[in-house]
Amino acid sequence: MSDPTATRRTALATGAAALAALAGCSGTDDGTPTTTDAGTAADRPTTADEGTPDDGEAALETVVSIPGDPVPENLAFTPDGDLLFGITAGEVRRLAADRVTETGLFLSDTEQVATLPQAIGVETAPDGTIYVAVPADGEQSGVWEVPPDGPARQLVEIPGFPNDLLFDASRDRLLVTESSGGTVYTVTTDGTRATWLDDDRLDAEGFGANGLTRDDGTVYVAVSSTADRTGRLLSVPVASDGTAEAATTFHEGDGIVGADGIAVRDGTVYVAANSQNRIVSVTPDGAVATVSDDDRLAFPSDVLFGATDATRDSLFVCNFANSTPAEAALFRTQP
Repeated sequence: MSDPTATRRTALATGAAALAALAGCSGTDDGTPTTTDAGTAADRPTTADEGTPDDGEAALETVVSIPGDPVPENLAFTPDGDLLFGITAGEVRRLAADRVTETGLFLSDTEQVATLPQAIGVETAPDGTIYVAVPADGEQSGVWEVPPDGPARQLVEIPGFPNDLLFDASRDRLLVTESSGGTVYTVTTDGTRATWLDDDRLDAEGFGANGLTRDDGTVYVAVSSTADRTGRLLSVPVASDGTAEAATTFHEGDGIVGADGIAVRDGTVYVAANSQNRIVSVTPDGAVATVSDDDRLAFPSDVLFGATDATRDSLFVCNFANSTPAEAALFRTQP
């Protein structure tokens, strides 16, 4: 069996051509191609499709099923509670806040809000502006913005593989990971880029700095796979002036290899361990537990807690399914 982590490092690091390859033909188990479309109601998963969790694991519900070539990669909530997700082929789509608690939806139940060269990381600002990491070939690579009343446009160029975004509302800027070089940048809303964290532990042989999240003045950064074939989480205190203080290793081990998107709550970090097809949690004392290893998980790429009273206890999961795009979906669970 091939190594999904190595597959992703090789496929994604080349930008546009790689993402096009990831969005290749889907098919049935016997190799018969399937069509890529928005589907019909008859295609939608029902509650009977939901898996039964093992003891101690949370049930996984399908919110939006996205079978076909345009696989989703990253999640964000708008200030109004709409759920945004990036499609690697170059779309940002929105699921309205009043439907986020539903199950059994399909791509046709969402709205396309932007078209870009590609779309990986997605983030929003309090004013509703959407920011997208675009790892395209050439000068199009970087951070793009989608104003509430206008089309997408490039905000700043970032060579390499810009990946995840985290908006810092108090300083009107973004933190952005660049995975091929293992760096975290700041990007202001006027398009000024500067290095925020350049740490050897963020650099890897293939895919380095990846997911970002924040909790109580601390930023956490995921590294998918180190030279020792482990995953790594760094904890970075943020100084009063917004600079990065000395980073520490929050956790490193094979239990989080493939660490991709991350979320944090009450000091516990939740990790989409893509190459393991599972979601795990890591407590401050280093205990790693499986939140879900449901059979439907196929290279999960992001996790995100809900943004409204109705969803705040729910953890949303982006099922990237790069090798099996028919399984691409957005899931929800309650860890």
